[in-house]
Amino acid sequence: MKLPHGLTFVYDDHGSLGTIAMGIFIGAGSRDEGLEQEGAAHFLEHLAFKGAGNHTSRQIAELMDGLGGEVNAYTTRDYTCFYAKVLTPMALPAWELLWDLVRNPWLAEGDLYRERNVVQEELLEAWDDIEDRCEMAYMESLYQDHQMRHDVLGTPDTIKRLTWDNIQSFYRQHYTPANMVVAIAGEGTMTLLDQIQQVHNTVGGTAPSRSAPVPAPSHVHYHHKAEQLQILIGAPAPVLTQDEYPVALLLSMLLGGQNSSRLWQRLRETEGLVYTVSTGYNAQADWGELSIHMALNPASLESALAATKSEVERFIAHGPEDHEVQRALMQLTTSLAFTRETPDGRMFRLGRYGLLGQVPHSGDLLLGQLARVTPRQIQLLAETLFGDWSRVAVGTAGILPGEWRNLHDFLVK
Repeated sequence: MKLPHGLTFVYDDHGSLGTIAMGIFIGAGSRDEGLEQEGAAHFLEHLAFKGAGNHTSRQIAELMDGLGGEVNAYTTRDYTCFYAKVLTPMALPAWELLWDLVRNPWLAEGDLYRERNVVQEELLEAWDDIEDRCEMAYMESLYQDHQMRHDVLGTPDTIKRLTWDNIQSFYRQHYTPANMVVAIAGEGTMTLLDQIQQVHNTVGGTAPSRSAPVPAPSHVHYHHKAEQLQILIGAPAPVLTQDEYPVALLLSMLLGGQNSSRLWQRLRETEGLVYTVSTGYNAQADWGELSIHMALNPASLESALAATKSEVERFIAHGPEDHEVQRALMQLTTSLAFTRETPDGRMFRLGRYGLLGQVPHSGDLLLGQLARVTPRQIQLLAETLFGDWSRVAVGTAGILPGEWRNLHDFLVK
């Protein structure tokens, strides 16, 4: 449902045990930042809680606690979300707080200087996390676009250079009703919709345009003092709305998404080369990636890479067995059921699809699509993603043995 000024509402009215979840999704994330704005999207999320509407930072904190449940926000490469999960009687005051945070933040210049150190501390915490560092390296290795390569949090230098004008400019450009989606799920959804539609007469604005990112696979390494080496190996994969989306879900599950998956059994259980190995599939509006993650002793690096390459190539050559596909299908069916079980799970899914101008597939429809995927389709997608190792990106974090300057070259051999 789109209001005249451009604000879009997506919702479901499935009941719950007296709870409701709501989120305001803004189609702006770190990929929308200019060179002088790196870290602005996430910094802006912080600043909104420093004062909004008629509320000081302290009053916002007291309102959040008084509502119970959870009020929070997060920033990704593609969007920013302010959300609340509360008891149904608290729905309207929770909404009013979220709307103030998004549409009426103070963005006071003095708060920029006070909050800068908090953001720097969050960044340092992320840099201490070797898995976070590996993910940063991997995204740098996957795309050539500056907007995709830099981290959502920015860097200490970019955060230090951010100005009040940078923040204000980013806010004015992106925080407009036409670039927002409101997602609501849970008990009392229709009542809340009736209440909030009466009060929003803001100017619509326009949604900024984007260019799809361009892959440029390489190897990027971040030196990090640690006993283990973290590795991500991946390739561009189907986007959220492509027909191959359910195929990619099954491929990820079969390669490394469960205890009986190919890579877990080979690298962990049979050869004991790694502490953990898994796969992940991330699908967005105009980009997607499917990656293999490993954590291991650097001394096992060559054997682990060789085993990974061998197992993936065996999968490409012969495809999965029917019984493997059925196990993976059961895992995905269960996971989808758990996501639909709670109002917040449904709300987050509604919001992501709403930003694309779409309604997410019903659970039954997605399950039907998954059930129709054949082993041959999964095999062909595996070949598309990993059949040419020169198209594969590698990110690593930890202490890389001196002779291993380029893991990308090793995989291509």
